[in-house]
Amino acid sequence: MKKFQHLNRIKKKKLTFMIIPNSTGKIMEFTIPSWIPLFTLSCIIITLIVTAISSSTLLSTQKQLHVARANVMVLEEENMRQASEITFLTQRSAEIEKQLFSLNELKKHVLDIVGLDTQETSNKLEEPFFLVSRSYQRSPSYIEEYEEDMEYLEILIEKQKETMSQLVDDVEKQLDYLDALPNLQPAIGRITSGFGYRISPINRRREFHSGIDIANVHNTDILAAGSGVVTYSGYNGSYGRMVIVSHGNGYVSVYAHNRENLVSVGQHVKEGDVIAKMGSTGRSTGPHVHFEVRKHGEPIDPMELLKD
Repeated sequence: MKKFQHLNRIKKKKLTFMIIPNSTGKIMEFTIPSWIPLFTLSCIIITLIVTAISSSTLLSTQKQLHVARANVMVLEEENMRQASEITFLTQRSAEIEKQLFSLNELKKHVLDIVGLDTQETSNKLEEPFFLVSRSYQRSPSYIEEYEEDMEYLEILIEKQKETMSQLVDDVEKQLDYLDALPNLQPAIGRITSGFGYRISPINRRREFHSGIDIANVHNTDILAAGSGVVTYSGYNGSYGRMVIVSHGNGYVSVYAHNRENLVSVGQHVKEGDVIAKMGSTGRSTGPHVHFEVRKHGEPIDPMELLKD
């Protein structure tokens, strides 16, 4: 109650202002309530405070905005760099995948050529490839995912290299085996007698013929049917002049009735090398070469080995 009375007294108080222009001028006088100057001063003070706070807030906001813009620019540059790097690495991984596929096709081609087809090799060839040429989602873990993919690729490439290295060893062994296998017809001519039982052209009796006879004219070249080492070169009774070549893996080839032997014991020969001249030495009815193939000491039909 007292507070309201005090406010009423303040409201009732008035301030009188007098303006005296000069000694002769008319004096102007006006009266206003006493609370108006106080109210005006309060408004000015409040306005100044609000202006100061707003200015401070604006400056702070502008500073934060500047920092935010700088951060956005940094992030945009980083994003562009990462996008460029990911594009490059994705292309690189696709190239690696293509190389792996080509390597796999090469292995298959090599196996087809040399005839290798073991279960172990087939399993290696069926090993699936890890596809990495995909579009990565913009997630916090995409870099980690990509690194894992690249690590997997490195492991896979290393494994493929090991597999190919082993395959090359196997192929070299197989090629050596094929090169040494006595499967080349040793002379041009007509096969006059095959492998197996026959009527002997000498005594007209039934006998086992342990090779094949290839007839042609004297001095026709006699070729090594496969690569190997000469283990015999000389004259051997009814076989006449004869050459024996050891090819490894239990295979031995015999060339008999030669007119002349052109190789010596211990000499290394390659498939297709001329090792003798055709003749009719020993027990023979005419110029020909008696060609014999033995495996682990037992004669086998050379026709089963000869190339088409």
